[in-house]
Amino acid sequence: MKRIIYCFLVALLCVCGFSACGKDATNSDSSSTSEVKESNIAFVQNEIVLSVGQSVQAELETSKKNIYIFWSTRDEEIATVSDSGVITALAEGQTICYAEFAGEMVMCLIKVTAEQAKPLLSVSVPYANDGVTLYVGDSLAIKATVKLGDLVIDNAQIEYEIDKADIVRVEDGKVFGDKAGTATITIRVSYEDQNAVTALSVNVVEK
Repeated sequence: MKRIIYCFLVALLCVCGFSACGKDATNSDSSSTSEVKESNIAFVQNEIVLSVGQSVQAELETSKKNIYIFWSTRDEEIATVSDSGVITALAEGQTICYAEFAGEMVMCLIKVTAEQAKPLLSVSVPYANDGVTLYVGDSLAIKATVKLGDLVIDNAQIEYEIDKADIVRVEDGKVFGDKAGTATITIRVSYEDQNAVTALSVNVVEK
């Protein structure tokens, strides 16, 4: 009889032990999941190649509008970066460009060659930083400006990508507000062997 009681107690202790382990594992998984944070900023390009004397605007993808980014480079003898994110190559070599916001820092590798500077392709649209607001049924010309260095390019290929096509649409370079909500239009351009990208946030409201 004592042997039966002993075996019963051992089995009960094993069951309790497995339950505790299961709870610990669950709590651990929950803790790990809660520690994952969504990134607020990211470089559009993780690597930028420049020639000595060349400058380019660094582009970031951000989760918030109108934020102040603190810019810096690791080696300012190779490349510097302005308060607005314009990187200028000064000497041949490699360095890192840093962008910091709200305690989060992201990095981009900067490679500088001694070759003659090659004009870079860029695209810009009005209100890209603040976004635009449209009434349902209204439209607005996007007016994308494409440049190769300082030269304006009129025949570059332009493509528009919309994350919420039920809210806005783009036709002949115009954005139309079809439904109340917020959508992002990504403008991609290509010319010769180069590509450039920018984005425009559109908020559509009822009249």
